[in-house]
Amino acid sequence: MSVPSAAPDASLVPAQALQRAVQLHQAGRAVEALPLYAQVLAAEPHNLAALYYGGVAAWTGGEAALALARLSSVVELSPQPVADAHYHRALALVALGRDDEAMAEYQRTITLKPGFAAAHNNLGGLLRQRHDYGAADAAFAAAMQADPALIDARYNRALTAMQRGDLGPARALLQDCLKRAPDHDGARATLVDVLNDLGERGEALTLARASAKRLPKSLAICNALGQMEDAAGNVDAARAAYRAGLAVDAGNATLTMNLAALESENANPDAARAVFDSALAVREHAGLRLRQATLLPSIPASEAAIDHARAAFVTALRDVAASGLRLDDPVNDFGDTPFYLSYHGRSDDRDVLAVLASTLRQCAPELVYTAPHVHTGPNAVAALRAGKRRIGVCSSFLFNHSVGRAMHAILAGIPRDEFDVHLFLLPPFRDDALARQMQAQSTVHRLPFDLHAAREIIAGVQPDLLLYPEIGMEALTYFLAHARLAPVQWNTLGHPCTSGLPTIDAYVSYAVLEPPGSEAHYSERLLRLDGLPFPDYPAEGITLPPPAAIARTRQSLRVPVEPPLLICPQSLFKLMPAFDDVLRQILDANPSAHLLLPEPTQSGQMAAIQARFANTLGAAASRVRFFGRRSRTEFIELIAACDVLLDPFPVGGGISTWDALAAGTPVVTCPGDHLRSRFAAAALVAAGASEVIASSVADYVRLVRDLLTDKALAYRLRERIATAAPAIYADRTAVEGWVRALRGACATPSPPSSAT
Repeated sequence: MSVPSAAPDASLVPAQALQRAVQLHQAGRAVEALPLYAQVLAAEPHNLAALYYGGVAAWTGGEAALALARLSSVVELSPQPVADAHYHRALALVALGRDDEAMAEYQRTITLKPGFAAAHNNLGGLLRQRHDYGAADAAFAAAMQADPALIDARYNRALTAMQRGDLGPARALLQDCLKRAPDHDGARATLVDVLNDLGERGEALTLARASAKRLPKSLAICNALGQMEDAAGNVDAARAAYRAGLAVDAGNATLTMNLAALESENANPDAARAVFDSALAVREHAGLRLRQATLLPSIPASEAAIDHARAAFVTALRDVAASGLRLDDPVNDFGDTPFYLSYHGRSDDRDVLAVLASTLRQCAPELVYTAPHVHTGPNAVAALRAGKRRIGVCSSFLFNHSVGRAMHAILAGIPRDEFDVHLFLLPPFRDDALARQMQAQSTVHRLPFDLHAAREIIAGVQPDLLLYPEIGMEALTYFLAHARLAPVQWNTLGHPCTSGLPTIDAYVSYAVLEPPGSEAHYSERLLRLDGLPFPDYPAEGITLPPPAAIARTRQSLRVPVEPPLLICPQSLFKLMPAFDDVLRQILDANPSAHLLLPEPTQSGQMAAIQARFANTLGAAASRVRFFGRRSRTEFIELIAACDVLLDPFPVGGGISTWDALAAGTPVVTCPGDHLRSRFAAAALVAAGASEVIASSVADYVRLVRDLLTDKALAYRLRERIATAAPAIYADRTAVEGWVRALRGACATPSPPSSAT
């Protein structure tokens, strides 16, 4: 049957006009029915049917104020309460941004009609927006009970579980969604995220690829596929996935940020800027503006390029602050940290990071947050409670990672009769032997990737002291650290740089790494502990070939067998252009030597550094080789098979230097004034091998030449370092220093001697 025209007709009586309007409405043409509803109401202002259906049609057409007026009249005039009128009134209130009133209307709807599944579901959505995840989950559960076929309620409950960090229930709910609605792209994309957060990357990648074949135009799935291909090291496939999504919506902020980050990580800053420009030409977005303003090169082309990038970074931040830009959700709208800033070797990191922090706190005032339990003043901790103090450790990397290997002995050494230790872990979660060891004596909280929910979980524990081992390495811990979640908050050397945050009270370092005056580099108070970093270093399971077998080892490791072999086992982003000149001098002075560098996970970084080497090393660039990723034992065997390990400057190795000690390979280093350049020197002093600590570039080059030409010297150093390594690994002086520092910070008296 054909549907009549929507044009008002003065010859129609109100009943006829209403009938025609309802026919249009039922045919999915509610907006076209609006003039007819208006015609009816002009004649009969209190016509309840015209007010109700006309209100629904107005909401459908985006006229929320008109919808609210008509539906309010229904509520006022109807002789009996009408649940559907309250429900649609709530929809109009949400459209007008009046969420408090909308929640009350949903509650009235549910009171009148307890089985109104959509009202439960929508109420849950508002509760989740307010980060009231417990109440939201209850609302979604009620919606599912009222209507098991309502997929949105099941999906929303899964999102809530994910935001609370309950990944197991989230996974089950999402899988159930897909059984009921296989083409639900949100459920597919979110399940990819959940699987990845659970550490099941292979399954996540398989699902993302299958989903992209099934739903190639879904923005959520294009983004999920791009993230998983990137995590798997498939740069071209990740790029293609992001671009497929942007072909559908060129202004999508999430796809834009991820594609631009991919280009930036692959040393294509111009391509990253172009991605931002394209999206911003379509749609304005505060987070994209800020991300574009704070781009830093992953592989800088020159020292001048570094200075230019840093100056532009600060200028852009000041411009952003002056512009009044606002971030509603700093993690999802911006979600970045200036990771590469700390590797440039400049002395103004503290000032630059302070500008970043103040700008972000101005753009996102919600970052300035103090947990309800936090007291201020000199006796803040002691005022909290009697009994054991609570130590919180918030980290993304408490597993077999450099941060985990640095922290495991410290966590194990905290006396549990004095302290309760709570680990706040961030996704994706890893389950390996070192992770299980650190978790065994602690209360574990798996945080969701949601700033408010994560903050709420930490504050709920009421820690007396909160330690962030690696502020600046990833976004969520950085943004959490903007808040005051404990009376005492510390940072330490998982990331060898100050935080620049006013909420971090102390940076915990070591006297052997901090020369006099280095406190000027920190926005925090500097704590210099005794002992060596990385106490009780995990060295088990390492077996090395004897020196006589090095040639055979080189052959098995597929590296050059005959010529002198140098290795610099640091991530390529640590190699600053100034160090290229040192490498050129070394290779020119030793024309048969080859240099081994690690392959990066991002292929663009290797292409960029090879292009730079072609200019800075000249013909010697042909003697630079790259080795692939390998197990820890194979990595140490490779170092053992080399003649000299080059510790770069101004940023040197940390954990990798401790790995290298077992190999005994002589290390040449040139320490500066900053923590980030002094790990190797501390290890060499402890090993009794300080003669390979250079005092200048010329001295560095000479030491390498001497080690390559004087085999007796090299052998003596190799024996001395390898012999000293076990004692360095086993040293626990630092653990005792940490415990003393914790007691002092928490005003906890030392236990009786019998307890120690």
